Amino acid sequence: MQKFWQTNWFDIEFSSFTKLNSTKQADEVFYEKFYTEFFKKFNSYEDLPEQYKKDKNLLVDFILEKIKDYNKGLAIGCGNGYIEKEIIKKWGGELMAVEPSKVASKWISQNSKINFVNGYFPNAIKCNENFDFAYMCYVDYVFDNKSYITLLQNVKNYPINDFLLVGVSTYSPNLIQTIKYNIKKLLSIFGFFNQQLWGYLRTIDEHKNILEKAGYTNIDFGQLKNGVFWLRAKND
Repeated sequence: MQKFWQTNWFDIEFSSFTKLNSTKQADEVFYEKFYTEFFKKFNSYEDLPEQYKKDKNLLVDFILEKIKDYNKGLAIGCGNGYIEKEIIKKWGGELMAVEPSKVASKWISQNSKINFVNGYFPNAIKCNENFDFAYMCYVDYVFDNKSYITLLQNVKNYPINDFLLVGVSTYSPNLIQTIKYNIKKLLSIFGFFNQQLWGYLRTIDEHKNILEKAGYTNIDFGQLKNGVFWLRAKND
């Protein structure tokens, strides 16, 4: 596992609303400030960058193919809800979406076709809710190994028998990449690296190992045509 850093997202410079911290990961307060700026810049899904929507639509098509025979699903960490909006347009099932940020969920919380819940999985979900599947897109990077395992165990033991991780954050280790990473790590430790600690990258084998530690044995993985990796874990 390796840490990684960023200075902007959606072309919104983090330094415009907060002080960058190379050793402390972006937290809830950071994301609240970010999404306040995000909604100043974008008024609707239509305003989002075309490449962003194109990339997300690939994920939508992939998820739809995997869930076509299911009737009820759960999206964990839905963010602004673009993926969920597109899924529910093309899929006849019932979708619940969970997102801890009230600010990030401004748009999806207004979508009457999606059962939106503000909070964290599994605590925000009623214990009598049953799901055929769950998925999580571009969220794994926020978790260190311990919290990642805990989340996966919560999904497995809920139980949700089919879980998709799409858009997992990965890296391919090699000598040059490792040297560059260690330089960034040292600079951040000594306060000479002016970027925001964003989260964690893992190799596919490290992702699989985390799933196994959470108790999964039925694990599949692959790559979409745009290079995005996915993993699928099922209860036996």
